[in-house]
Amino acid sequence: MKKILFLMMLVAAATTSIKAQNNNATLLQPAGSYIYYGDQAFNLKQCVDFLATTNHQPAYETFQSGYKCYQAGWGLFGAGLGMDLIGSLIMAFGPEEGNDAMFYSGITCLGVGVAAILASIPTIFVGYARLNAGVDMFNHAQAAATSQAYWTIQGSQNGIGLALHF
Repeated sequence: MKKILFLMMLVAAATTSIKAQNNNATLLQPAGSYIYYGDQAFNLKQCVDFLATTNHQPAYETFQSGYKCYQAGWGLFGAGLGMDLIGSLIMAFGPEEGNDAMFYSGITCLGVGVAAILASIPTIFVGYARLNAGVDMFNHAQAAATSQAYWTIQGSQNGIGLALHF
């Protein structure tokens, strides 16, 4: 009897671990600048296109708004660096004695560049948070759609018995 119970527990543990491995293949898993879906690696734009083809509209909308915000943040960062470079070049080579217009234009470019870089930082972080929220929404919806009821053998204070999980 003990051997039968032990074998049933092994079979239940094996089927539970196989079920967990199969569920991970249907979930999005972010890793760096790529998002993995099973064996496939998507960049952010490919993931937007992939989510557009699924029936998870809220996840798609959240991920897409995060992608746009993320891209806008990096655009602001690049524009800010460009403005700082231009302002630095103007300040280094432009102003001569008595030429205040070049000095003020260089200072203005530097100020606009710094402001753009400062504005880009929270924009990038908000976009990244929305990307993760979209992935989480997809994973929760996917897990709910693929979950099935299954039996396991569990022990409690009252002894060993079958438990139905759903």
